Amino acid sequence: MAKDILSTNGQRLKVLLSAYACEPAKGSEPEVGWQWALQMARFHDVVVLTRSNNRASIEAGLLALPLEQPVPRFIYHDGGTIARTLKRTLGAHRLYYTVWQQSAQCVVTELLHRETFDLLHHITFASFRYRTAIWKHSIPCIWGPVGGMESIPWRLLPWRHPRELFHEVVRNLSNIAQMTPFHILPERANLTSLILVSTEETQRAFTALGVASTLLPTVGLHLADFPEQEKKNTPSEPLRLLFVGQVILLKGIDLMLHALAASGTTAELTLIGDGSFLTGAKQLAHKLELSSRVHFLGRKPREEVLHIYPQHDVFLFPSLHDSGGFAVLEAMAHRLPVICLDCGGPAISVTSACGVKVNLGSAKKVIAGLADAIRHYDTDRPLIPHHGQAAREIIRHHYDWDLKGEAMNALYQKATTAQTTHPRHIIQPRGLAFGFLLLLLVGILGFLSLESLKTKARDLATNTIPALAYIGSANSSLDQAFARILPSILAETPAESERSMAELQHYSKQTTDSLEHYKTTNLDPEETTLFHTLTQNRSAYIETRTQVLALVSQGKKAEAMQLYHASLLPTFTSYKRAGDTLLTFASKQGQTEGLAIIHICKLTQLLVATVAVLLFAIGFIFGFFK
Repeated sequence: MAKDILSTNGQRLKVLLSAYACEPAKGSEPEVGWQWALQMARFHDVVVLTRSNNRASIEAGLLALPLEQPVPRFIYHDGGTIARTLKRTLGAHRLYYTVWQQSAQCVVTELLHRETFDLLHHITFASFRYRTAIWKHSIPCIWGPVGGMESIPWRLLPWRHPRELFHEVVRNLSNIAQMTPFHILPERANLTSLILVSTEETQRAFTALGVASTLLPTVGLHLADFPEQEKKNTPSEPLRLLFVGQVILLKGIDLMLHALAASGTTAELTLIGDGSFLTGAKQLAHKLELSSRVHFLGRKPREEVLHIYPQHDVFLFPSLHDSGGFAVLEAMAHRLPVICLDCGGPAISVTSACGVKVNLGSAKKVIAGLADAIRHYDTDRPLIPHHGQAAREIIRHHYDWDLKGEAMNALYQKATTAQTTHPRHIIQPRGLAFGFLLLLLVGILGFLSLESLKTKARDLATNTIPALAYIGSANSSLDQAFARILPSILAETPAESERSMAELQHYSKQTTDSLEHYKTTNLDPEETTLFHTLTQNRSAYIETRTQVLALVSQGKKAEAMQLYHASLLPTFTSYKRAGDTLLTFASKQGQTEGLAIIHICKLTQLLVATVAVLLFAIGFIFGFFK
């Protein structure tokens, strides 16, 4: 394709490459930026825009290249002072990256005023979720290869590790939000001539939005740097498993340890790397009685690690989301079959001819799948060199940087002929539908909350409060009525006795009326039982009181006083106690319903606040990273 460019255009393309991370011999994203820059310089005149703090490494790397190696020209740029300070003191790397891309867009605009470019290409960071400096310059542009849509399934989240759980849940929710058909990703797609993706998960996410993309793994290596070495292992020796990478939960460290224990083999596992789960991994290995078979070597220089690969039989890499997987490629170049999960970059690199991919599912199923894979290689040792050789051939034909450079060169030709549009606003029907459904959900939740609040308030106003008032009035009037009995007995004149009797009847009628009204309220079973007890005790009290008053009417005050103390006081005490119990119950009911109303109000406030924060966060993310 490079010859076609020369013969058709008479000159190489002028390409501006945006590579925030770009350093030789650093691995991961810096290595991706560095290698793609060198590869594209083979075919085109490449200018690389990168960070100033990459300069020393880049210039040292350029001096180490052969004289005949075409090299790009580098332009160095840094973000603002405040952003650099936040990055250095608080570790705000992602914020700095976003600020850097925003300021780099201005640098690109100024550069385009001075020079003419045929193509713009964003390489690193290789994440889909951030804006880039290459958009909105009216020049064909390539975005990627990008990844990042790989989410840990909910059943495999680290539920017992709050810190990691919070991070992964936020990442999963971020991916879900990014996959919604709002305007950002479709708009970015319309600003891009060609989108390259590094994983099938990311490609499916773009496809779901109606956006075309090309699958091209972002990582690679030079196979010549990995000479074939003889490996020896006999079936009588333990199977030698190797893991290289960060010892963190998202790499599936706990899954591989459980799988090793469940495999029923004598296999030994070596882990090279450091991370936040190193102590936890050692404790888990001890708990599973694997301490003698699991070896933690810590972080090692890359040169030393490259000599360790050939000392092992199988590479174990159950990472739960990994868009690239340099270690997997290095292991395959060293003829190691790979056991991995069927997700992310390793799922593309590893085939059934060179390893085992375990399907995602519950932790129990994943552990069982990894254990089966370990047993598979342990019991079929001749398969190991066969799969190992196939792994190296996959690297030779698909991941060698020189071949990847040729593939990218062909894509450059495709990108220069693609049409790029620059819409100001893109409104997706699915985005409108999603927004409508979100607002409908909020409306339904708000309606249900207010309806529940209205029901509770209505019940409190029309039933509980009147019932409380009735039983309170009954308790007060029964006390007043009882207080008139003794003056009736002790009255010195018939007039005083009649007056006391009249007041007693008045208060007694008030009690009867209040209890009749109370009976009309909605009584629950417990309340009905308490009311029945009250009415029984009142009947016994009224019967005794009638006998006392009859004696008073007959002028038998001594007998009336004797019956008062012997029978009326005990029956009144029971009557009063039943009334107090019912009053307490009604008061508690009122308090409970009042608290229920307060709780509903709090939940409504929380709902409104959560929705407001969520909408603000979505708006902030869409606006800030747009």
